[in-house]
Amino acid sequence: MPVERLAYADTGRFARPVIDHLANDPFIREFLDLAPDHDGLRRAAERVDFDPAKRAVLCAAMEEQHAALDPHPSVRENLRRLRDPRALTITTGHQLCLFTGPLYVPYKILNAIRLAREASQLLQRPVVPVFWMATEDHDAAEIDHAVINDRTIRWPGAGGGPVGRMPLRGIAEQVEEAIAALGPGESTAHVAHLLREAYREDRTLAEATRHFVHALFGHLGLLIVDGDDPALKRLFAPTMTEELLNQITQRTVTYANERIKERYAVQAHAREINLFHLRTGQRSRITMEDAHFQVLDGGPRWLLDELLTQVQEHPEAFSPNVLLRPVYQATILPDIAYIGGGGELAYWIQLRWLFQALQVPMPAFFLRTSAATLSAKHRQQWEGMGLGARDLFHSADTVKAEVASRTAGFRTDLEQEKAGLKRLYASVSQLATAADGSLKGSVAAREQQAIRGLERIEKGLLRAAKHDQAVAMQRIEAIHEALFPAGGLQERRDSFLPVLAAHGLAAVENWMEILDPLDPTFVLVSEP
Repeated sequence: MPVERLAYADTGRFARPVIDHLANDPFIREFLDLAPDHDGLRRAAERVDFDPAKRAVLCAAMEEQHAALDPHPSVRENLRRLRDPRALTITTGHQLCLFTGPLYVPYKILNAIRLAREASQLLQRPVVPVFWMATEDHDAAEIDHAVINDRTIRWPGAGGGPVGRMPLRGIAEQVEEAIAALGPGESTAHVAHLLREAYREDRTLAEATRHFVHALFGHLGLLIVDGDDPALKRLFAPTMTEELLNQITQRTVTYANERIKERYAVQAHAREINLFHLRTGQRSRITMEDAHFQVLDGGPRWLLDELLTQVQEHPEAFSPNVLLRPVYQATILPDIAYIGGGGELAYWIQLRWLFQALQVPMPAFFLRTSAATLSAKHRQQWEGMGLGARDLFHSADTVKAEVASRTAGFRTDLEQEKAGLKRLYASVSQLATAADGSLKGSVAAREQQAIRGLERIEKGLLRAAKHDQAVAMQRIEAIHEALFPAGGLQERRDSFLPVLAAHGLAAVENWMEILDPLDPTFVLVSEP
């Protein structure tokens, strides 16, 4: 597949922290001191001193979590490699979106696998890719649907509480709906089989996601971790205790935010307590009320000593929020890099002093590769109108105006006439002002009226040009909608499943070669 790469800055689709991070801007290095490159990986590896006892707990938990999969040999090998005292990890993670959700979730996973391979060669030590299932999140509206070939499949069974614990009651109907949406392809039957095998009604969403992600990426050695695990939470209990005693997140993030706002908008504001309490069907905030700690939504109420005892005896009942989760990941994994999107980058830059205060090595942050696919037909039509890749990222109205003006058999701009008009009124203003200074404002007002009149005529000329080029205008609209469905990037809506149905699991490795997290460019792929 032909591939074209563009600088992120040239797309106009990414926030300033993304552009600065990729450009190694000194301001953002104050918050993320490791650059997303080979040097950043080396420096991150030098920082990791992973406790052997902690590694033993991690490996035992990972073995247990993978036991139900009949793991692929590549996964078994990486589980074995993880036991090596020198082994490191590269992690990415996301909510448990239905059927892997939008494209950028597989893109993140493929980036993690590829970067782990390259880091292994660079560092000459085992580096294992890990997908962190965000099973404890409770945003059901984000995980309950998938868009497959423009058809939205929605699972109405999503309830409250941690999404990973949700039973998949009634999911069979959505599985068959997803299969029907795949369309014809050489591997449609195989993808259908994988969906039916993974998304069974006797499983939770976490179990189904683990099986499906393993079916797609297990042959590449991807390990999958569920942080909602009592043994792993026990490793994090000292940090949760520190949070309750000293409100460490709020103090450090507030300090960071004061410095960040010199240039960027602040992504998240830390609360006094940045932990949730988990109970059946609930993931509720913990608040401080005088001498007590209250779990919202009708939850329990404790004195400090009582709450600290709960954390020590039942750490699995507590859950970090979005600001503390990166620390949890780096506490239980020997991480040297995390791969995330622009939204994740925006809150990672808030965390340097939190990691520092807790004495947890902060991994390098790598931006996941963003990509879009254009059909060969659309690419041919686009280039036939004399347009290039950068033009794809301009608004449809801007492109239509440019094409219509360029191909019209008449001029659509009246810049010469406007310049002549301004010269005329400059002369009139000089004459009138010399006669009576109070006339200057009147002349200026008449000039503006005349200019606006010419601008209205320009709009009429452009409408006429667009009308003459109606076919080209329709093509621009169609191509723009294909590239930016509902105004957003493809990767934020469309599913990876049609690609798998059309090309089989070979597409997974093809896309891994295309998506290079060490090449900080937007990828535009032309399909046959």
